[in-house]
Amino acid sequence: MATGEREAVPPQWPVEARLAALLPDLLVFRKPGGSEPELATAQGVLLGVHVTGFTALMDRFSLSCKLEHDMDKLAHIFSYYISDIVEHVLCFGGDILNITGNGLLALWTVEQNQLSDIITLVAKCSLEIQEKFGIYHTREGQDLQLKIGLSAGRISQVIIGDEQRQYLLVIGRDIDGVQLAQRLAQANEIVLSWNCWKLCEQYMFEVEIMREDEAVKLRDMRIIDPFDFDEHFDKCLDYLPHYRTSADILRTALVLDPDSALEQTLRKHIMKNLLKKIDEGQPMEYISEFRTVTMVLVSLEFHKTAWMLHLCHLIQEAALYISTVIEKGGGQLSRIFMFEKGCMFLCVFGLPGDKKPDECAHALESSFSIFSFCWENLAETKLVSISVTNGPVFCGMVGAVARHEYTVIGPKVSLVARMITAYPGLVSCDEVTYLRSMLPAYNFKKLPEKMMKNISNPGKIYEYLGHRRRIMFGKRHLARERDKNQSLLDREKEVEAFRTAQQGCLHQRKGQAVLYEGRRGYGKSQLLAEINFLAQKEGHRVLPLKLKEADSKHCFYTIQTLMAIFFEIDTCPAYYRQEYLYKQLHGTVEEPLHCLFNDLFFVKFPLSFRVSHMDNPARHRKIKACLLQVLQKAVRETPLIFLIDEAQYMDAASWEFLGTLLSSVPIIMVMTLTPAFTLCGWARHFLQSPQATLVPISKLAATSLLRMACWELGVVSIPQELQTYLLCRCLGNPLYCEVLCQDLLSKNILLFHDLQKEEKENSKWETLSANAMKSTMYSICPASSEDQELYVCTVKDDVNLDTVLLPPLLKEIAVNQLDQLSSEEQLLVKCAAVIGHSFHIDLLQRLLPGWGKSKLLQVLRALVDIHVLHWCNQSQELSAEPLLVPSSVEITEQTKEKRKSDAGSPLRLQEEPPLPQTELLEFGVPLLREAAWELWPKTQQAALHLECACFLRALACRCGSCRGGDFIPFHRFAICSTKSSGGISRFCSYKDTGSIITQVITGKLLLPSPQDSFQFQTKSPRSQEAFTREHCRTEEEFLDQVNRKLSQTSPEKDSLTTKPCRCREVLNLVLSPLTRHCLVIGENTCAFYYLLEAAAASLDLSNNYMAFFYLRKASSLLGPPSAFSFFKKHKVKICQFEEATFCSLRSEVCFNMGQITLAKKLARQALRLLRRSFPWTWFGVIFQTFLEKCWRSCSLSQPPNNPSENKKKLAVLQQQVHCLSLLRQLYNLEATAFNRRFACLAALMQKNSAKELASEAQVVSTYVALSQFAQNMGDREKWLHSEQVAIQKSSLCWFSREGLLATAQLMQALAYTKLCLGHLDFSIKLGFQAHEICRHLKKPALENLVLSVLFRSAFLKKKFDLCVHVLKSQWALLSQGHDVLGLACFYAACLDLLLYGEGWLCRPFGECLHFIEQYEHSCVLTSQSNVMLGVHSSLAMWFAQDSQWNLFERHFSKARRLVKKTNASLFGSHGFVRFLECHVLMLQKMPEGASKLTPPGTRHQPLQYFKEFFSRCVTCPVYHQRVSELKASVMRYRKRESTSLTNITRPFDTCLTRIWIEEEELLEGNSSFEGNMGIQGLVRVADVKEKKDEEIQECVC
Repeated sequence: MATGEREAVPPQWPVEARLAALLPDLLVFRKPGGSEPELATAQGVLLGVHVTGFTALMDRFSLSCKLEHDMDKLAHIFSYYISDIVEHVLCFGGDILNITGNGLLALWTVEQNQLSDIITLVAKCSLEIQEKFGIYHTREGQDLQLKIGLSAGRISQVIIGDEQRQYLLVIGRDIDGVQLAQRLAQANEIVLSWNCWKLCEQYMFEVEIMREDEAVKLRDMRIIDPFDFDEHFDKCLDYLPHYRTSADILRTALVLDPDSALEQTLRKHIMKNLLKKIDEGQPMEYISEFRTVTMVLVSLEFHKTAWMLHLCHLIQEAALYISTVIEKGGGQLSRIFMFEKGCMFLCVFGLPGDKKPDECAHALESSFSIFSFCWENLAETKLVSISVTNGPVFCGMVGAVARHEYTVIGPKVSLVARMITAYPGLVSCDEVTYLRSMLPAYNFKKLPEKMMKNISNPGKIYEYLGHRRRIMFGKRHLARERDKNQSLLDREKEVEAFRTAQQGCLHQRKGQAVLYEGRRGYGKSQLLAEINFLAQKEGHRVLPLKLKEADSKHCFYTIQTLMAIFFEIDTCPAYYRQEYLYKQLHGTVEEPLHCLFNDLFFVKFPLSFRVSHMDNPARHRKIKACLLQVLQKAVRETPLIFLIDEAQYMDAASWEFLGTLLSSVPIIMVMTLTPAFTLCGWARHFLQSPQATLVPISKLAATSLLRMACWELGVVSIPQELQTYLLCRCLGNPLYCEVLCQDLLSKNILLFHDLQKEEKENSKWETLSANAMKSTMYSICPASSEDQELYVCTVKDDVNLDTVLLPPLLKEIAVNQLDQLSSEEQLLVKCAAVIGHSFHIDLLQRLLPGWGKSKLLQVLRALVDIHVLHWCNQSQELSAEPLLVPSSVEITEQTKEKRKSDAGSPLRLQEEPPLPQTELLEFGVPLLREAAWELWPKTQQAALHLECACFLRALACRCGSCRGGDFIPFHRFAICSTKSSGGISRFCSYKDTGSIITQVITGKLLLPSPQDSFQFQTKSPRSQEAFTREHCRTEEEFLDQVNRKLSQTSPEKDSLTTKPCRCREVLNLVLSPLTRHCLVIGENTCAFYYLLEAAAASLDLSNNYMAFFYLRKASSLLGPPSAFSFFKKHKVKICQFEEATFCSLRSEVCFNMGQITLAKKLARQALRLLRRSFPWTWFGVIFQTFLEKCWRSCSLSQPPNNPSENKKKLAVLQQQVHCLSLLRQLYNLEATAFNRRFACLAALMQKNSAKELASEAQVVSTYVALSQFAQNMGDREKWLHSEQVAIQKSSLCWFSREGLLATAQLMQALAYTKLCLGHLDFSIKLGFQAHEICRHLKKPALENLVLSVLFRSAFLKKKFDLCVHVLKSQWALLSQGHDVLGLACFYAACLDLLLYGEGWLCRPFGECLHFIEQYEHSCVLTSQSNVMLGVHSSLAMWFAQDSQWNLFERHFSKARRLVKKTNASLFGSHGFVRFLECHVLMLQKMPEGASKLTPPGTRHQPLQYFKEFFSRCVTCPVYHQRVSELKASVMRYRKRESTSLTNITRPFDTCLTRIWIEEEELLEGNSSFEGNMGIQGLVRVADVKEKKDEEIQECVC
């Protein structure tokens, strides 16, 4: 309801008051009467208000593509507009008789001698209404205006109905008078009926006579002294006994004392489903819905000669019959209108709680029944007209708080009224009803088009003729045809059941029946189509048939149609039917018996003497015997298969015959069933036959459903947000997936990109969607055909999939399921739908006013029992602390007050049931959440989303084990000055419309502030002080400390951390829903804040694509970029820090996607916004380097005294360090002098900025990064020095999760260092220790890096069994995400194992090659020269071994182009060694003919490459001995001093044992470390078990 700043609903109205608010005072204060219709008369003044332009406005909306959205606007406009008028009438003492979809009718009941004074009062009220509300301007350009009619005189009232349901009718001449006055009035005019004009004080009005003896137009009131309207108003109040007695209320009826008799009387005037919701205490705002309904409008015109009392009896008789017939079909008689010539009955099918699958068919059948009854039984009826429409409407409360009514509003409501006038005397329906009824076309007749007022496009109109039996057969067809381009998914078990039955029938010569049972949409019809194809392919004769619900009403219909198909008379002309049938029966059935089939097949064989002496049972038995005889003969020639789709609609006689047929004829029957239907006795008997097999059809697995979606869309991969969209909505139902994909295509919200088009670097963030999609793994492996075009799809940037409406077909299915629940269960589901697919019961309880925990759990358990909801797994639940308890002081205090108030409620007196183990639930029925969410009007929807945001706001932080805080460090401190000033919420920007929900929660929610009780990396001072005394000065001390901590790790006392990280759950269950809630309510400033947090959390969890997804949403909030930076103006006001963070996050995402140029640009932009510029030129680099070394190191600023300002500075410093780290990594990708200078400067600036941070962990992480950077640059001194500094500063890293992460990074760096120096055993031990910490921290990116180092150490150590263990762990880690770079490193390791693993195998060569060919052109891999050098070199060596020199040259040339771009890192050095091995192999193995493929001079370049390797890879001596051996072999080859190397096939094997290895014993306990990998089982190509121990000993020696 829209009431603006008006009277608010009390929190808890008694039931009597809520009932009274729905009814006029005429009923509330009426004396009870008898059961028969009684006329009660009184004097009164009537005021009729008609809103003009509303029908035209609805017509405009009906032509819009966004019908549901426009319907919401339409209902909001009318409700807000009419509520002002209602309250104004109530203030003048009027009694609102009814509120319709285009106006209202009010009554002032007084004595006859008071009529003149009341007419003056009503006239004044009308003038004020026209003055204040006479015209309402809408944004659509269609103004709403008022036409007001007044009448006065004798008013008759009568109660129609029975003891269950009653209706109030106000009739009489003056009712016709007010309707006439409204029709004569123009917009913004007030017209008085002639009787009203005669009864009023005429001298007080300025009028214009319109028609003599009909009406006058009121212009104004004359002000005549001493006339004072206030005195007149007080005088009139004495005539109105029920006028309000207090200024706080508008109606006395709302504050009456409890009266059970009155309550029972009032309940009869309200619909049953509405009464249930009132009894359950549902707020009025929760009752209104948007849904598709079917409306039936019955118009009865009576002869003028009929007496009033007799008319009342006729209306009573009609109302009782209409109500009875309508309720049988699932409808309700909503209201009865009187008009000049008769009355109208508005019936509605599909109101909340009444939805039925075939409501259109029920509406038409009920309408025809009513039409026939009224013509035949109502004697005074002059004309009966019925119109039926179907479409979306608003059904809910309209009016003010004190007086409102439940009504329906929508374009179809206007159309159903116009059709009554345009097509009188018929049962007419619109095209939508005709199509959705699924009734035979011969039951309808198309009507000519007619013009209708304010209806521009009514569509086709049909006349419904009722059920007609036509002589015809059913059609041979199935619901689905087999798709040649799409295979049947996950139905191997079902097809095998058919194969088994087929073999049993052919070999055992017994009938076999297979019945597939599954829910609607599970693919039963598609399975039948596949079986039809397979059977026909094998030469079987197939008789297909699809049944409908109407077929179950016709006896023997299924067998009749199947045999007509068998005899092939279903498609032949009628005049040939007897001839065709005779040919089929001749020789099988005796000719005198042919006449038995006359009625069955609509033929006219002569009646034989033999048949004429049979009674009906004997004839039926003989017919069945003849049919069995025909089928027995047929199966001897060709196997016969019956395919019956929707067999639950089969009649009982057909089931009986099929049971006999199954036991006597070797025939195969394949049927489909829907489990929700109750089968007849013969059907159950058929299922119990030993020759019948019932096969349940389950839903599709998630992977199969996504593959189906890719096929439907014609792509090889879909983005993650689209995967979530489909999985949550479909829940394994293939029909839903198909319809949703078609809907997405029709709405044009997807973009398609050519997968085979070479990927190039992009210079604009706005056009990166395709690149982001191509940087992830594909759902379907692309076909090997080069001619086939392959595509991926992305969602348009301006599309929010969460708010994409369901297709009408699926919404109807889901609403049908929703209405099968009780009203309490429906309310719970609707509130849960606002929260999301997963929801917590604490948040759900906040959205259910007045619900205690006991009632909530009771309803939840009922929904879980029927599988509408299900409890989430414990692993998916948020940790109880601090996520599920809001840390906001404001919310905590409110919760305490609420608990105190609830303590005295009756629910609290009961013993609450125990809580389940988990308090997180998910929807278990597909589409139910989406359909329930769409039912909410937008105003209430926004208010509920705001309440959810209030709850989740306090939980939007890192998990408890991470010590809370923002995912963007100190984010709230950096923006508090701009977003929390004045303490005014920026969340509440939409207008208050009088909703209870909005009044309660508006102004509560603020953006996160520094005062929120989050702990930012709090530490234990005592533990730190004790530990600081023992600084780690050497590497040995640090490692001893790590060993001690790891040895102390136990379930009772975990030294690593108290609880596992739950940040992934925070992202999925808090941040992601929070951004959705903010976007739905249009609070873009807060949405931008939480989108940045969600992006940072995704990057922290190594999910680059989802980070890109959140940042893309944030970009759409800011609006399109400007061509000139000084013209840039964002749609959302954000502070400079947020803009810098936005650039920084985008830079990291671009870096991970291989968009190097754009990443550099964004990182520089972020630094500029953070007031830390980065130079563009060499001169700038030199100058900045001088400043960083001299000036900045001497001028480190002291932290301010203000803690808030200090944290704000820390936030800026954290972002500076992050941006500089990105720039260092970006410039380090290419080993050119230009990039080297910029990378060194970035490293220096990063070190200086890190020193200003108070976080020891951040300093340690920085020095670890700098040490690895120095190693990549070949600077041995800085490499080892930075590592030593990191060790010395790592003392306090065990007291926070951030510190543990820094420790893990340091452990990884040490393992990396030992590997580079050749200490392989030590590196393996460190790698296992680092892996243990990473596994606990759940850092997949770091864990993957640790495993890569661990593999390289084990590989050089020739521990190939350990290599396979590591690779399997790495594959388990990578298979959970979409990391192309990680997979490239994985397949590079697999290639090494294939080349030198002595028979050990992890992945076959074909899979490795396929991956490389598929992704080598992606920007992710083209930017990683170090990795790709090793990959192409390994591929070249593989092809060289097989003497495929053309393929060798292809990959060798690619490797040669990459050599110059690599650095001294481990991957770069490894790739360089592989390249040199290729060179040596090419020199010694390539035949002279194949050498022509290589460029001139290639065979004379190896010495230059050896020289370059030793000058570049100084910091990777583990490979020096190997390269020296290769160089020596080349020298010997060139001087032709030896020919021993000419037979080398695996050059690395021959001299790997001579690689320098530090002479130390193998580490004891390696097996225990290997056990931590958690993977068993090895794959081997050849058995080398006997040689393994000898080789390891040789390697160690």
